[in-house]
Amino acid sequence: MQRVERNPARGASVFLAPQSALTIGRTLLTALILGTLMLAPRAFGLADFLTTDEAYHWIRFTERFDAALSAGRWADTIYVGHPGITMFWLGRTGLMIERMVRDLGWIGAPAMVEHLAWLRLPGVILQALCGMATWLLLRRLVDPTVALVASFLWATSPYLIAHGRVLHLDALLTGLITLSLLLLLVSWRQQQAGKDGWTALLGSGALTGLALLTKGPALIFLPFAGVLLFAFAPAYTATSRHTGDILRLASGIAHRLRYAAVRFCVWLGIAICVVFAGWPALWTAPDAALRAYADEIIFNGGRPNGDGQFFNGQAIDDPGVWFYPVASLFRTTPVMLIGLIVFGLFAGLDAWRFWRRGEAPFDSRYRVLVVFIAFAAFWTFVMTLGAKKFDRYVLPIWPSLLVLAATGIVRGYGAARAWFARRATTIQRGGAWLARIPLATLIALGGVEVGQVIWYHPYYLSYYNPLLGGGPVAQRMVLIGWGEGMDQVGAWLSARPDIRYGPVISALRPTLQPFVPVDVRDITDLGTLPVNYAVVYLESVQRGAHPEIYRQFEAMTPIHTITIHGIEYARIYQLPRPFAQPIHACFGDEITLHGVTIEASPDHLLVTPSWGALVSPTRDYTVFMQMIDAQGRRVAGVDVPPAGVGGLPASAWLAGQQVAVPLPLPLPSDLPAGTYEIVIGLYDANSGERAPVSGGVAADPARAGPHALLLTTLTLP
Repeated sequence: MQRVERNPARGASVFLAPQSALTIGRTLLTALILGTLMLAPRAFGLADFLTTDEAYHWIRFTERFDAALSAGRWADTIYVGHPGITMFWLGRTGLMIERMVRDLGWIGAPAMVEHLAWLRLPGVILQALCGMATWLLLRRLVDPTVALVASFLWATSPYLIAHGRVLHLDALLTGLITLSLLLLLVSWRQQQAGKDGWTALLGSGALTGLALLTKGPALIFLPFAGVLLFAFAPAYTATSRHTGDILRLASGIAHRLRYAAVRFCVWLGIAICVVFAGWPALWTAPDAALRAYADEIIFNGGRPNGDGQFFNGQAIDDPGVWFYPVASLFRTTPVMLIGLIVFGLFAGLDAWRFWRRGEAPFDSRYRVLVVFIAFAAFWTFVMTLGAKKFDRYVLPIWPSLLVLAATGIVRGYGAARAWFARRATTIQRGGAWLARIPLATLIALGGVEVGQVIWYHPYYLSYYNPLLGGGPVAQRMVLIGWGEGMDQVGAWLSARPDIRYGPVISALRPTLQPFVPVDVRDITDLGTLPVNYAVVYLESVQRGAHPEIYRQFEAMTPIHTITIHGIEYARIYQLPRPFAQPIHACFGDEITLHGVTIEASPDHLLVTPSWGALVSPTRDYTVFMQMIDAQGRRVAGVDVPPAGVGGLPASAWLAGQQVAVPLPLPLPSDLPAGTYEIVIGLYDANSGERAPVSGGVAADPARAGPHALLLTTLTLP
């Protein structure tokens, strides 16, 4: 039995100190576990692929930001009105770490994706710290179990992981806005406990300033915070001078307004000070910086996306009011979706009890949940007003939704546990196992969450809720593709033996260039230069970009398709080799002859057929090319594989593969003057059977035999 001192003060020191230390130890251990769970999938394998925004903007802007700071050119830290300054500071930290480890000789000159990984790393670490801080604050506002489950869902949400791994703004904005909101709520709870709550309020203002430095939509949080401060202002106690109902109401509103206005002004002042301190351009060129900030919101955010959008199976400028609800549903996990549904059921039940029976569930913890609901609804509503829409624009509501889902899971688990416990008492055999079903189910759901994190690494952007059909259904509903999969495109192309034949074309050129050893040109260069391969990315097709160009690929067979988690991200086409004389003939249903180029010299003809595989051929074919005189006699000929001697046999061709190997046809030295026909065809190298031919100009079977094409007629002097 533990001895307890009778002296209250001394007893408290003897008894409570070890208990407090144990509590602190458990808290730190839990925070460490959550931090590790958040950091691992976000930090592992960062050198994967380049998102479109990183390739086009953020890598270059971060390097320019670093150069401007190093040279003291403060006014040159304006690159985009987002303004992205917080991200640039983090990226610069990554640059400094990269330079340090290079100077130490630990690494050599990094490739582009490795360089990007260093830029990403500080932001990834900050994401994990934000998640840990969120749990520490959230456990003071809601049930500690709910806080733990919500943090676990944050750590294992593929949607949050995907954006937390990239050099971009939305995940960073999400963490800062969430912490700012939580600190506002902590300040309110401290006021309820008789404290002033100023420390938490000032911290919230500082985080709001960082959010404003990150991205313009942080402005949405300002009016919401003002309303929140007004709603949580302490009630006004009327004096004897205000005895009427109207006067009491007016005085109460005025009192709340004064109270909220003072705190809001201080809160906003702290935010503005952080903005000014963090953005060097404001020190020397505030007008230019603020103008860029406003222009980004008005002229970029207020118009439809310049490249187009896609929703519900069609290319569209503004997807409308259903876009964010539908896109967000697809981004949920099964566990999160189940939690939200259960929460909705319990919330409806609570509302019915309050309405019918007067049972009020609206304690302080319930009010926190109402704030989360209101924040998610308000942010989504404001974002819906804008014509430019992407699913990541509502990422800041995700932590709030996770808290609601966690509440549903905890309440659902409690109800299920009570029900199974009652059932277990009525069963003589197996009752103990029946009582363990809720816990086993909860553990299984947690295993599913962790399993999907492992399974989808590193392509978390390709995660869509399997309960809604997953990626195969999502690609028919929402715009998909931000550069993921281009690393696989590049790996496949780089392994091709003919990769150096010519350039590759793609609509997202900078996302592919680091992964291939040849020049990547824009898709609009099709037809202006000899192209080897063309990469058709899903996003471009969904948006309906350059329809006259992409229409040309509809009749072609892709040589390879990149499919990730059921989503067909990219089709790779090999372009037909150039030819001077079109033929457009098919041999069976396997090989087509687009055309030929014929060059004549005194002692031979050089014929270059442009072959294409409609499907992967099942036979090894041999080309026969003959020169026939006016009497139908063969005076010259050559039999060789289509890819030349030592080339890839036809049976190893891929569907969509293009081949063009020059075939020399030696001419006899004593060839008399006259008219000659050049014919060509294919036959099975094993059986000698000629492949049936359709299209083109058929040669006379009596002169050339069956299934031969007439290429040209030559008159020799």
